[in-house]
Amino acid sequence: MLTNVDYLLIAFYFVVILIIGLLTGRRQEREDYLIANRKLNSIQATSTIFSSRIGAAILLTYTALVYLYGLGALWYFIGAVFGLFVFYFFGKKIKKLADEQKFYPLPDYFFFLKGRFAGYLATLIVIIIMFGWVVLNFIAGAKLVAEYTPISYELSVVLVGFVIMAYLVAGGFSAVVKTDLIQTIGIFLLFILMIYLLIVSPTKPSIVIMDLFDIPVNEMVSFFLAGFFIPMASPELWQRVYAIKDQKHFKRSLFLSSVFYLIIGFILMMIGLVIRVDLPEIEAGTSLIVGFSKLLPVGLAGLSVVIIYSAVSSSADTYLFTTAASVTQDFLQKSGILRKERLFLMMRICMVILMLLGVTMALVLKDIVDTTFFFVSLTMSLGFLVLVLWVYPDLNKHSVNFSIFFCLVGVIVPAIIFGISTSLIIYAWGLCIVGLLAGIVVNYFVKPSKLRIGSG
Repeated sequence: MLTNVDYLLIAFYFVVILIIGLLTGRRQEREDYLIANRKLNSIQATSTIFSSRIGAAILLTYTALVYLYGLGALWYFIGAVFGLFVFYFFGKKIKKLADEQKFYPLPDYFFFLKGRFAGYLATLIVIIIMFGWVVLNFIAGAKLVAEYTPISYELSVVLVGFVIMAYLVAGGFSAVVKTDLIQTIGIFLLFILMIYLLIVSPTKPSIVIMDLFDIPVNEMVSFFLAGFFIPMASPELWQRVYAIKDQKHFKRSLFLSSVFYLIIGFILMMIGLVIRVDLPEIEAGTSLIVGFSKLLPVGLAGLSVVIIYSAVSSSADTYLFTTAASVTQDFLQKSGILRKERLFLMMRICMVILMLLGVTMALVLKDIVDTTFFFVSLTMSLGFLVLVLWVYPDLNKHSVNFSIFFCLVGVIVPAIIFGISTSLIIYAWGLCIVGLLAGIVVNYFVKPSKLRIGSG
């Protein structure tokens, strides 16, 4: 249980980020609210990229995978190293194009390159992905609060959702960036706590390279593919690329945030191995939370609540804002339903609705690992398509449309028939390729017929 000092610290954190959101929201113009005027410098961009990536999916899910698979879970970060390296070169092209065309969410790339239908399909995928990450982080934040306090899981979900929504509705994307600076400091404090736990723990995890291969091949491939392709289709990462001031700040911030990300990943792996040995009978999905609760001294355990919560909220606010941006800008505005001058109001209404839906879903879905792999599969498949478009930008529209549609089928149908598991990544990736090939076949037959009609 937490002490009174811990509760005061948590309350102080909530008050600070709410004040930042309210102050940020005063007298904002459209471009500032939506994309921070495209003027993020290296420090702002590094902190917001880094903190948005260190959320529930990394802190809790990755620790759970280490708890379940040991060193084999490192394949995710091996994939991430290659994925971030590739995205560095792809991101330079995206940054240049975004500055010229004034992109906002990720689907703007598909609208520009492959037309409205492909753009709407990409928007649908992005909304599902981002809303899924909102739910996942709500679950993680609520489990954290419920583990350390007398507050029930249900009330914790409501509390987490309300606080994040309050400063987002007021301050928009600029509030996300500014609160991410505070949350980045919290993540570095978490890093120090993890180092402390490794030092004082009598358990010293040994790393044997052969343990990397001591997991089923399908799990190894799934982890690597997820790590590699996710950066290519992370809407929050694209939005930050759009918002960075110039190419120089982009290169610097992506490099620094990637280095910090990999360091945290390595330390998390070590912590997961310690918890796996010291607490072998706990639930994998909350192993990091319970591990800190059992292994850290009382005062430091209380501090870890605030720090982990700040990491979770730094991702949740990003995903909630990005989801609302896709709904309003890519669906409502582009379809003509929403007028430009009403965008601010509709963005705020949308965030409130999404928060309420997210809280409801978090009350139903309580398994962090399963929820993660469902939405990772969608993200990874879209990332594969983005990579194909980068390598071959002349890919026909049919292949793009079929690939996105088959990606949805490859996740939803196996999840219903076989249940949610890491194998969803293989199904989704395989059907994404099937969609590409089907589009090539359709394009082959459609194109000649059009030529014949035109010639006649």
